Amino acid sequence: MNPHVDPEESLGFALKRLQQTLRSRMDAALAQVGLTTPQYLALALLEDHPGISNSELARRSAVAAPTMLKILDALAKAGYIERADRVPRLRTRGTTLTTSGRDRLARASATVKEFEILLRGAAGADEPVISAWLRTCTGLLAEAPATRDASASPSPGK
Repeated sequence: MNPHVDPEESLGFALKRLQQTLRSRMDAALAQVGLTTPQYLALALLEDHPGISNSELARRSAVAAPTMLKILDALAKAGYIERADRVPRLRTRGTTLTTSGRDRLARASATVKEFEILLRGAAGADEPVISAWLRTCTGLLAEAPATRDASASPSPGK
């Protein structure tokens, strides 16, 4: 038995390959309407949660705050969002969709729904279980320490 995780049999690597394939296919499809996958996600979250903070948008999108600021800057430049002035005591600024942003989101949503239908179809009747498992794993990994204590296990050759 190999001492390392076999990438061909690894659940984690299978999820990573799925994520990369989904992202590249969605980016290619969304490019037809002038968006990237992270831009679509930001627009969808803003439609569902108008005025949500940048940090909450970043958290829900699983990107770093500086990355979300770049996404929002691009969306603002394209005219898809409006950013209110900062509220000094709250250190936030409300961001909302423009009419153009809502139109762009509506055009892109059909594309994203096609991918969702494909994934749900592949999951079949197990979709609720798979969805719950993915959310559970996300939570467990978010709470787990980033690294193990190297002294807790013997070093190679001992």
